[in-house]
Amino acid sequence: MKTLRQRALDFRESGRFADAAMVWRSLLRDQPDDWRTALELKSDLGSDFHYSESDPLFRRAARALPDREWLAHYADLTTFYTADLPFLEARAKAMLAKRPADPDVRIMLGNVLLQQRRWAAAERHFAAMPETPAIAMKQALAGLYRRLSSAPRPDTVAEAIPYEIAVLNLDSNVSRWRDIQRAFRRSQPPIVRISAVRGSLLPAAAAHLLAGESGAMARGTLGCFLSHAAAWEAMLARGLPHCLVIEDDVVPQLPLPSTLDALCPPEGYDLCFVNDRMQPRWPVDRIAMSGGFTHVPLQEAFATFSPDDNAPGADGYLVSAAGARKLLAWVKRDGFAYDVDWRLLAYGLTDAECAGQPRGSHAWRELDRLRHMVGAPDRLRTYVLHPALIRTVPISSDREDENRKLESLGAG
Repeated sequence: MKTLRQRALDFRESGRFADAAMVWRSLLRDQPDDWRTALELKSDLGSDFHYSESDPLFRRAARALPDREWLAHYADLTTFYTADLPFLEARAKAMLAKRPADPDVRIMLGNVLLQQRRWAAAERHFAAMPETPAIAMKQALAGLYRRLSSAPRPDTVAEAIPYEIAVLNLDSNVSRWRDIQRAFRRSQPPIVRISAVRGSLLPAAAAHLLAGESGAMARGTLGCFLSHAAAWEAMLARGLPHCLVIEDDVVPQLPLPSTLDALCPPEGYDLCFVNDRMQPRWPVDRIAMSGGFTHVPLQEAFATFSPDDNAPGADGYLVSAAGARKLLAWVKRDGFAYDVDWRLLAYGLTDAECAGQPRGSHAWRELDRLRHMVGAPDRLRTYVLHPALIRTVPISSDREDENRKLESLGAG
């Protein structure tokens, strides 16, 4: 009779990574500190395009990783699970006491301080490290956020600009809704939950009609797109002049003000990205000289975006009522094919700007096919905020999970 471990390895060998992960989880339930099994789980989660940090059994066992394996795992991450940050800080400090010259430990601790939003501590930490371009960038951003977080807010404003936060959240994802409410508890604008669309429940015929063949094959992607459209409709129905649309896998970099005055949105804007993935990649000197939030035209910001990055993200953006009306009219005309974040870019960039991306890059491929779908010459007045207001957290993507579910079942 095969052991559970051998069954998991057999599943892996045959490419059934989700089944292998289920077996590793079963083993971890009996031995929650078995870090070797945790690394096996991490391997199969990664092969199945899941974040290991999104799995509570893995995170529990990862605390038992020996120093070398622990650092190899966490030094490779760009973002950490929020609830684990205090433990990660304590472990990194203990390791640093033993290995004070280890640059990987020092960088990892600095990244934890950044994600705890302890800007002054992070700034001092990176300032004490040997300077590299990456370290200088982290130090400069920490300094900018420190200045923003300590800047006095005026008691009165000449013209208050109200807005609300619309959170896209599946009905089944109650824990993420709780996490969002906790993460934004110090933010002042009202938070409204938008019931997200579960794409896998859409009939294939409806998906074909809404998004063509791509919609039928990737109904998680279609559901995500439809969820954003639901948020645009909801803000107009509520009579909102402005709305911050976020997905439920983000946290704020700073407490959000009650009105948009502090962010000084450009007059007549339609859409403004405020997420970390779209944050302009400015040189250190420019960041160090910045005294507040800056809005950069989309083309200028996107010129600093790596052409091979595959996800600019629609996890955080401001949209005006005029922008929402345009978007709803245009998707009614153009349909809901492909990813919503690339569609927003295609609606904000001119045909020439789409075609002018480095040929053969991921950005060029995405925008080249989309620019042929957006028929009207009109474009959204689109900007990007620097620095970012929100950042993503390492939890599994509902959109990708929905797509994989259909792939495993056969997508009709």
